[in-house]
Amino acid sequence: MNPDDIVAQLLAGPLSEFINARNAKTKELKAAGQSELAAEVAGLKKPPVAVWAVNQLARRSKPVLERLQRAGEVVVRAQSGAVAGRKNAAPELRSASEALQRELEAAVRDAGDVLRASDHAADEATLRRVQEMLRLAAVSGGETWDRLQRGALISEPRAGEDMLTAAFALGSARAAGGAAPGVKAIEARAERTAAREAAETEKRIETEHVLRTAKADEEVAQQAAQTAHRLREEADRIAADAKRAGERARQAEKELERANAKAKVSREAARRLSRRG
Repeated sequence: MNPDDIVAQLLAGPLSEFINARNAKTKELKAAGQSELAAEVAGLKKPPVAVWAVNQLARRSKPVLERLQRAGEVVVRAQSGAVAGRKNAAPELRSASEALQRELEAAVRDAGDVLRASDHAADEATLRRVQEMLRLAAVSGGETWDRLQRGALISEPRAGEDMLTAAFALGSARAAGGAAPGVKAIEARAERTAAREAAETEKRIETEHVLRTAKADEEVAQQAAQTAHRLREEADRIAADAKRAGERARQAEKELERANAKAKVSREAARRLSRRG
């Protein structure tokens, strides 16, 4: 059994049980005489919840990963064309990036479901890290993607590696044709493109967050307005009922006064009759 297989086993279970599962596996490997592998496993740190969620998604949603991989390959080809200065490369890259973004958003929604189902917070920061890991894995390929597919990605990939990989591949191909730019120039251009893409992604995420917050606030305001309108109607009804009750009470008081007056007259008449008798 290789280390990636063990990592995949550990990440397949609940994140809260990672440390206990790692320690148990270390003890098992030592008992089996695999001290070197046991030491390597013992050194594994509990991953952040975003890393755990990405691996869970990989295990549960293979079709999602396949779509991401295809979209990432298209982006890498478009990036290579942009670095090479190919005609129409800009719209191709924009279209490919938008397609990848749609797949990423779908994958992030699934990852959010995974987190919530396991009682983890699917907050904005965690989902942002999930999206960036999936994006880097999709466009970087290689060992990063292989580990993700096996559910054995134990740490977050570093940003920028995807653009440099594409740039170096392009530099080698063009060097064979005799018209390739220098490696440093390719690195610089690739880093600028990666930074711009990361900034655009960050801005898009922040904009979506602001829009969602504004929509939620608007819904709360509408609910408050409806509640206020309902309470006002109830208050108006109560006030109208109170007014009518007050009028009836005043009428009753007047009738009481008239009744008391009649009773007084009757009593006086009775007293006069009694004196005559």
